[in-house]
Amino acid sequence: MPVVKASLNLFGGDTVVVRCSDSCHIHLMSESSVRGRPQTDILSVEGKQSAYLSVPYSGTWRVLIDSHCQTLEHSISYVPA
Repeated sequence: MPVVKASLNLFGGDTVVVRCSDSCHIHLMSESSVRGRPQTDILSVEGKQSAYLSVPYSGTWRVLIDSHCQTLEHSISYVPA
């Protein structure tokens, strides 16, 4: 099962655009620290070929694409706020 990972430095209000050649699960994750304890915020879309995910706050965000297709083609981009 192919897994694609990417890391982006984004600002709040930016929109991450993910396109895939096959249906997949798309996750946008951010790690932040709240009172010294790590916390992860996750935005997900499942069973889609594309997703437009709005970033709620600035920071480093990780994109994870999970697919059952062995020859997955994909693109990850963002639209600034």
